[in-house]
Order: sequence, then C-alpha cells, then structure tokens
Amino acid sequence: MIPTRLTRYIFWQTLIGIIGAACVIIAVIVLIDFVETSRDISRRADIGALQALELTLLKTPLLVQDTLAFIVLFGVLFTFFRLNRRSELIVMRASGYSAWRILAPAGVLTVLAGLLGAAVLNPLSAAANARFETLRASYVDASAAERAAPARLWLRETSAGGFIVIGADGLDPDAATLRDPVFRFYAEGSDGIPRLERTLMASSAELRGGFWSLTGATEALPGDPLQTLGDVSLPTRIGGQALFERVRTPGGVSFWRLPSVIESARGAGLSSRPYELRWQSLLAQPLLLFAAALLAITATLRLHRLGGAAGFAAAGAGVGFLLYFFQELLLGLGSAGTLDPVTASWTAPLLFTLAGLFFLASTEDG
Repeated sequence: MIPTRLTRYIFWQTLIGIIGAACVIIAVIVLIDFVETSRDISRRADIGALQALELTLLKTPLLVQDTLAFIVLFGVLFTFFRLNRRSELIVMRASGYSAWRILAPAGVLTVLAGLLGAAVLNPLSAAANARFETLRASYVDASAAERAAPARLWLRETSAGGFIVIGADGLDPDAATLRDPVFRFYAEGSDGIPRLERTLMASSAELRGGFWSLTGATEALPGDPLQTLGDVSLPTRIGGQALFERVRTPGGVSFWRLPSVIESARGAGLSSRPYELRWQSLLAQPLLLFAAALLAITATLRLHRLGGAAGFAAAGAGVGFLLYFFQELLLGLGSAGTLDPVTASWTAPLLFTLAGLFFLASTEDG
C-alpha cells in the first residue's frame, strides 16, 4: 500500500541522511582531535603521529556519543530539506499525509538511534576511553610524574555505631589492591563527636569478595603500644567496582555497569553524583535525539515554493544548537550539585520536545 511504502521511504531517506551527517561530523571530530591530541600530549611525552592517531581513534567513540544530537539534527535537516526542495513533501501532503505521519518514521528512527547509542555505542566508547586513559598515562613523561606529589586515596565506609576512614598511598585497580593503607575506626560518641577507637596499618590490602585481606598488618590502640597482627581479614561492604572506577572518569564506565558502580560508590562513601548524572543523561538520550529530529522537521515543513525555506532550516539548526547548549548548561549545574541528576538530564529534552510538538500542532492543526 502507498502509506506503507511512503513510511518506508521516509525512514530510509532519514537513515541515509543521518549516516551522511555522521560521516562528515566524525571526519571533522577525528581531524580536530588529532591536532589537539598531538599538541597536548607532545608537550609532556615523545610520541609519533601513529601514536597520536591511535589515541584519537580510541577517544572518537566517546566524542561521537556526545555529538549524537548534532548528527541527528543535521541528518534530519538535510533529509527533509532535500525532500522539500524536490517537492516530495508537497506530493505527500497532497496524497493525504499529515505532518504527524511524516514525522513518525523519523521519530521512530531517532528513538532507536538513542537506544542503540546508550546500549551499544556507550559500552564500546567506555572501553575505548578506558584504553585511551591508560595509554595516555603511559605516554606521559615518567620523570614529570615522579616529580609530582602522589595523590592519596581516601575511602569512607559506615559501620555499626560509627565509620571507617581508609587512606592509601596508591591503588592497583586491576588487582583491587591498596598500597600502604591505614584503616582508622571511629565510633560515634553520646555527644555526636566521633572518637578514634583503633588504627590498622598494613603494607597492602587486597579486596576479596567482601573482605579486605591485609598483609603485614599492625594495630594501634589509644594509649597502648603498637601490636603486630600479620595477615588479617576485615569485612567490608565496599565493592571492587568502587575501587576500579575510583580512578576512572564516568565516560569510561559502560551503560550496563553504571547502576552497580553507583551502588558500589555509595557503599564506599564516594560521591556517586557523576555516575548518576551520566546514567540519567544516557537514559534521556532517546528523548534528546527525538527532540533534535522534531526541531529539524518542524523547521523544514515550510513549502519551498513559498520561499524562506532555507531561512527556516537555518533557524532550526540554531534552535538545535540552543538545545545542545541548554542541555550542557543543565548538566554542568547538575555536576556542581545545584540540580539533581534527573532534573539536569531530562529538563532540556522534555522542554524542547514539548515546544516542537506545540509548534507542529499549531501550524498543522491550527
């Protein structure tokens, strides 16, 4: 039937437009990031062009993930502006196709793109970004790293009647091992002031399935001499992921691992806000891409023969940039703690989707 064929036609034309926009934007991203990586890393490490290109390619999936809204915006803009210029939209409208039926195939495609971006592209970009961070750290001049003061690792865990503060000189994330850790056990006094009960020191502490395995442990009690304990085990609620992700940015965590990382970070006394913000922004991505497609379509439905179609398309691109800017602004406020992660991630997609639907309804149905 004609409606089914038209629906498929719009769907495939939109897909081709998005793929074309993706190729152009990815090429620009690779070129710009290659220059930036070469300039940034070469100041601190002696690397060649091939190594800089490797770093760029590893970072590209994450950059593509963050620019999916632009890819969809320009892909849909290009598709529907071309359909309008070739008078295909006029034929569709004359055959009884409403703007809502024209919007439906592109809307379904962009929602699917958002779901695939979160479920498939994000794990790929997380793995590549983790490899990028490892390689970048290995390329940095070792002497400069030695001159820098090592950052001490701190963890906090609640316990029955108090809490435990854990400090360590370093972390081996692959083995979940702390170097030179110090465990300070505090109890809550009747006046609400924490009181140090005992201190455990060791040469290393390895996390093993709910227990810290301490090597060469010694114990210090207030007013008592230092006692040698040897190898001991301590129960803990800190998960291995909290340690592993302690040295990794939220962009390096897969979509599927984020919920467990959030819970593990909370159990370790770490701030889970960056991971919650990343989780909510990925959940909101399908709606964000739908809002970008909706803005592009509403900006290209003006018939080309009436004039001003190019101006409307340019205005749609401008509103798309405003959507991206507003989303990044809210995410920045969420990262600073001003907004909660749900509000920061979902407000911009919801507002621009409602604005696009209102504009389309007012022009289509009066």
